[in-house]
Amino acid sequence: MYRSGSKVGSVSGTPYTDAGLNTGTTYAYTVAAVDADGKADAQSAAVSATTTGYRPQCFTDNNYNQVAAGRAHQSLGSVYAEGSNQNMGLYNLYTTHTLEETSSGYYVIADAGCPS
Repeated sequence: MYRSGSKVGSVSGTPYTDAGLNTGTTYAYTVAAVDADGKADAQSAAVSATTTGYRPQCFTDNNYNQVAAGRAHQSLGSVYAEGSNQNMGLYNLYTTHTLEETSSGYYVIADAGCPS
């Protein structure tokens, strides 16, 4: 059993339980048959699974601090929310926004209220 290209375990049948995953995150899984000598065949086509149980988090701060915290990034003087790439305005004007993390590492502007 492979998760995102890395071997995570051996399976002799179904089902398979994967532990230690982040909530609200999509993972890609593949399998490969192994012969009697332990040689793995080509990996199957990937299937995806998304974990549940994610609780949105909200962060209100100025654009500079949102970038410093890794919730946004700046490009050519403008700031964009990580994941959604929503334009948050200029980097150096200390514009304040509320960002909602709707899934791991994915932020949307939620100035009207959070959680949305």
